[in-house]
Amino acid sequence: MRRLSRREFLGAGAGAATLVLGLDRLTWALPARAKAAGGPAPGYRDYRDVYRQRWRWDRVVRGTHTNANCVAACAWNLYVRDGIVWREEQAAPYAASNTSLPDWNPRGCQKGACYSDLMLGPSRVTHPLRRVEARGSNSWKRISWDQALDEIASSLVDVLVRRGGEGAVCEMGGHLDFGPTAAAAWRFFGQIGVPITDGAALTGDLPVGGTITLGLPFTDGSSDDWFRSDCVVLWAFNPSVTRIPDAHYLQEARYRGARVVAITPDFNASASHADLWISPRPGSDAALALAACRVVIDEGLYAADYLREQTDLPFLVRRETQRFLRHSDVVEGGSDERFALWDEASEALLWAPGSAGSEEKTLALPEGARPALETQRTVRLASGESVSVHTVFSALREGLARFGPEEAASTTGVAAPVIRRFARDFARAPSALILSQFGMCKNYHSDLIQRSQILLASLTGKLGRAGSGWRSGGFVALDGLGLVAMQDKLGIPHLLWTAARSYFDPNAVRGQFESMFIPAALFYAVHGGLGEIQGAAEHGDPLLPKGSAPYLEEALAKKHFPMSPPPGSDPPEIIFSQCGNILRSSKLGERVRDSLFAQAKLIVDITLRMSETGRHADILLPAAGWYEKIGLKYIPATVPFATLGDRAVAPLGEAMPEWKIYSHLAERVAAEAERRGVSSVQGFRGQACEIAELGDRFSDGGRFGADGDEEVLRFILNISPATSGVTIEELREQGGALRLPSLGGQGESAGIYSDYSPEEPVAPLRDFVEKKQPYPTLTGRQQFYIDHPWFLELGEALPTHKDPPAAGGDFPLTLTSAHTRWSIHAVWRDHALMLRLQRGEPAVLLNDGDARARGIGDHDLVHVSNDLASFTAHAKVAGAIRPGQVQLYHAWEPYQFRGGRSHQAVSPSPMKVTQLVGDYGQLHWGFARYEPNQVNRDTRVEVARA
Repeated sequence: MRRLSRREFLGAGAGAATLVLGLDRLTWALPARAKAAGGPAPGYRDYRDVYRQRWRWDRVVRGTHTNANCVAACAWNLYVRDGIVWREEQAAPYAASNTSLPDWNPRGCQKGACYSDLMLGPSRVTHPLRRVEARGSNSWKRISWDQALDEIASSLVDVLVRRGGEGAVCEMGGHLDFGPTAAAAWRFFGQIGVPITDGAALTGDLPVGGTITLGLPFTDGSSDDWFRSDCVVLWAFNPSVTRIPDAHYLQEARYRGARVVAITPDFNASASHADLWISPRPGSDAALALAACRVVIDEGLYAADYLREQTDLPFLVRRETQRFLRHSDVVEGGSDERFALWDEASEALLWAPGSAGSEEKTLALPEGARPALETQRTVRLASGESVSVHTVFSALREGLARFGPEEAASTTGVAAPVIRRFARDFARAPSALILSQFGMCKNYHSDLIQRSQILLASLTGKLGRAGSGWRSGGFVALDGLGLVAMQDKLGIPHLLWTAARSYFDPNAVRGQFESMFIPAALFYAVHGGLGEIQGAAEHGDPLLPKGSAPYLEEALAKKHFPMSPPPGSDPPEIIFSQCGNILRSSKLGERVRDSLFAQAKLIVDITLRMSETGRHADILLPAAGWYEKIGLKYIPATVPFATLGDRAVAPLGEAMPEWKIYSHLAERVAAEAERRGVSSVQGFRGQACEIAELGDRFSDGGRFGADGDEEVLRFILNISPATSGVTIEELREQGGALRLPSLGGQGESAGIYSDYSPEEPVAPLRDFVEKKQPYPTLTGRQQFYIDHPWFLELGEALPTHKDPPAAGGDFPLTLTSAHTRWSIHAVWRDHALMLRLQRGEPAVLLNDGDARARGIGDHDLVHVSNDLASFTAHAKVAGAIRPGQVQLYHAWEPYQFRGGRSHQAVSPSPMKVTQLVGDYGQLHWGFARYEPNQVNRDTRVEVARA
C-alpha cells in the first residue's frame, strides 16, 4: 500500500489522537464557505492553530447520514465553526423502551465518525461537469448549471416527444432517505412518465422466501426485542460488522442467559462472540435447517396446535396432481381459493377459514374443530371421481426422510450431533429467534433456505411471539413520502380524496405508487445485456436444460412484471442515475456498460462523488452532502425512531440539494416544451403527462419551491401516521431523534403487523397469532406448500435443499462475498482513513490450506478466474475462511482493481425460475416484493498466483 505523506495524512482527517482536521481541509473548504457567508476566510497559520481551536465551535447541529444505505439510523451532533463541520459526535436521544431493557445508545460507527472528512474528500463532485472525451476517460470540463440543465432539458423533451416515457429511465439506487432527496426524484420522473427502477432485487436484498411463505418479503421488529430472546441465531448475519449500533443487544442478551448461535461458513466477527458456531458449506443452509426440522418432528418437539391454526400444514393435497384440494374440486362452481382440511372431530371435510376465497376473514377455527396434521383419505370430487389425499404435513414428513442429521452432515459438513444439539436447543428455548437478513438473499437457492428457516421457526411455534420468530429486515413506511412522489396536488381536498380511495380500495392507492416503478434486476436482464448469461442453462438449475430464458420470456409476455421499454424495443436513450452506482453494484456490470450505456445518447449522474457509474456518464450534477441539506433517515423497524439530518453548512462549491436540482430541471423542461409547442407526452404506462406546466406541477403551484425541501419534510412528517405530531423543531431540540408515536401502515415492505407501544419492543407478526388475522397469502396461512406448476416442475412445492449450481463453470472454489466493515457500499471505499484500517486495495480471503496447495502466500497477487472472466487482487490467507471458500468483501469500485475489472465480472447471477411467477396468490410483482434477485454467493472459481 502506498504510504501517505505527512500533508496527505493531515488532510485525510487524521490522526485519531492528534488532529481532527488538517490544513488541506481548510484550504478546500474555507474559501467557499467564507464566500457563501460574505466574509473573509479565518486565518490559520499552521496545524498548531487548528489543534488549539479544535474544541471551539459556533453551533451544534443535529445530523445523520440520511442517504447512506445502512440499516441503522444514528443521531450525531455536528460541531460547526467558520462554516465547516469540524467533527461529529454520537448523540444519545434513544431512550430505552422501558426500564427492564437496555437503551439504543450510543448509535454510530467509524464511517459516520469521519463523514465530515469524507464530504471534503478528493472524489467529491462540487461543480457541474461535462465529459469531453470517451466515456470512462476521466476527462471533464466544468460547465454552469444553466448549461447543464438546458442541455438535459432539451435532450429529455426531444426523447419524450419521440418515444414517450419509455425513452428514458431513472436508475434509482439504494441510498435513499425518507425525505426530500428520494421524494424529488420519484416526483419528477413520475410526473413525466419515466420509469424508476426498484433496486431491492438488483442488490440481492429481496427476501423472496418471506414472500413465498408469509406473503411478506420483509418482516422485522426492534433490536431491543433481541434482548428478550433465549436463543438468537445469526444466520448469514454478521451484526458486529454490518449492524454495529445494534450488536450490543446480543451481548446483553447473553448476560441475561441467552445463547447466541452463528451459522456462517467463515469464522466472522460475530461468530467469535457466539456460544456456538456452525460452519456449513456455502449454499447448504437449507439442508441444515431441514435436518433440524426433521429432529423437531421425529422427537415430537413441534407445536401441533399452533401448526393447525397458523400454517397450511393440515391442508389436504391431491396425490395424483400434487395440487391442493380446492372447494372447486368438490363443489360444482366452488372457489379455487378455498382449501380443505380434515376435521378429526367431525370426521369430515372442513373448509379452512381465512383463505383468499373464504368469506371468514379470520384464522380462528370453528369451535370444537381439530384439523388433522397427518391423515390419508379418499375424497369424492364433484365430477364423481374419487381421489387420494394427504396433508401437507404428511408430504413434509415424507420429504424430510432424506434430510436426517447424518444425511445432512455429508451435505453441509456439519456433524450430526451438532445438528441435533442446535435443533433441540432452538425448539426447547422459551423464545428463539432467527435473524436472517440481507446476506441470506444472495444465493441462487436463497428462497429455499429462507423457506426452510421459517419452517423451523414455525414448527416450534416461534413466529408472532416476543423475542422469537424469523426476521428478514423491515421498515416503517411514511405515507407522506409516497404522496409527494405520486400525487401532483397535495392540498387538503386532494388528500381527503386519496384517503377515501385508500379506505375503500387500499390496493388502488398502492398500485398508483407502484405504477411509477419497474423491476431493476429484470430491466438489466432485458436491456442491460445480462439476460443471455443469467438465463443460460450452464449456470443455473440442472433441471432446466434450456435455462431460465424461456420462462423469462413467458413471464414478460404474460406481463407478470412491468417492463419499459417493452422487450424487443430499443433501450432507453437517456439514463439518469441517482442514489446508486449501477456499474459497480450490478453483477456483470461491464456488460451493462458495454450494452445499455454504450447505446445511450445521454447519461446523467446526480451524485456526491465520482464513482464507476459517474466515470461513464456524460454530465455530472453535484448533489449536496448529507450535512449540507435537510432530510430524514429511512426508518428501519429495528430502530423505531425518526432521525433528522439537518443542514449544518452550505453545500460545497456549486452543489445543490436534489429537491432544488429537480425543481430547476422541471422549470427548464416546461420552458423547452413551451418553446416547442408541446403540452403533453405519453408516459411509459400509456398515461398522459402534462410537461408544459411541469415546473408548476412539481412545486404544487409554488407551495414547494426550489428551496422548499424543509417544507417538503414538514409535509411528510405531518401527513404520515407513523410520525404524526413529530416536528422538525422538536427533533432539533430533542437530540435529533424521537420515538415514533405509531407504526403507520404495516403491510408489504413494512411487514410488522403488531400492536405498538413506545414503551415496549416491537415483535412482528403478532396480529396473526393474537388477533387471528389471515396472512397475506393465498391460503391465509404461513404457506409452506406452493402448488404452482413451475414449483411442482422443479420439485420445490415444499422447502427442500438443492445443491448450488456451478455458476461460472466447474471449478473447485466457491467465491462468496460479505458486507465490508469499512464502507457503506462504495461511499467510503476510497476514503484514506478507512483504507488505512484495512489492506488499502481489494483482497480475497483464502483458507490457509487452499493457499498452500496453490503455492500462494499472504498478500501475493492472485488471479481469480472462471469461464466468464478473471480479476486480480491480493490474497489474504486466513484460517477463518472455510476450505473451498474464497471471500471478497464487497463494494470495491472496478477502478480500484488492477486492470479495472472487479469481482462482479465473474458472477453470472443465474436467474431463478420460481421467482418469475406472477400469477399465484402472494407471488406477484410489487415494489420491493417479488422478482429474481441478482446473486453472487454460488460463483465457482479457481485462484492462482498472478
